[in-house]
Amino acid sequence: MEETDRVTKRTVYHERQRLWFCGQHTLNNLFQDKVFTKEQLDNIALKLAESTSSASSTRKTYFINPHKSVFEVGNYDINVLEMALKEKGLEVQWFDVRKDIRTVIQFTDATLFGLILNVPTIRFYLWKSYHWIAIKPFFKHDDEKSVEVFNLDSKLNNPEKFEDFEKVYKFLEYIVYHKNGNVFLVKASIKEEDS
Repeated sequence: MEETDRVTKRTVYHERQRLWFCGQHTLNNLFQDKVFTKEQLDNIALKLAESTSSASSTRKTYFINPHKSVFEVGNYDINVLEMALKEKGLEVQWFDVRKDIRTVIQFTDATLFGLILNVPTIRFYLWKSYHWIAIKPFFKHDDEKSVEVFNLDSKLNNPEKFEDFEKVYKFLEYIVYHKNGNVFLVKASIKEEDS
């Protein structure tokens, strides 16, 4: 679903939560299009499981896979998301909570594709699960210094634009230091040039 931000007239692509496919929705929201399907992410999860399984247990990895839900409802882990992003020429960097969030995450950095948050949640009052959230910076038209940042959480009815960077940093600090969540920076891969 696409939602137009009334102030900037920007059209922001936003997929809503369905079952536990927040990982798939997070990736598609970062790319601003339906780039990844359930089948593609299931195949990545299967490849990951097969690469770490013995030959005798390969058949079991199709049904019991440590990288996704056994119930076929998504719930992909970071390894699946990271491999999917790597296939698109992006890399994932884990935010080190010992560092200053305002120093490490610079929204005016042109190599920053977005952020992926992994937030613990309680499901049905019974068990702890994790929810993926996309945070996406958009450069304003023809201005490399002016950036708008959106919360593209698939549980939201619509994408939410942060008022300013300080609001984004406060939100990220809350996720990391109060919810015990993780932040992953998604950046363009920088290839070393041959000398």
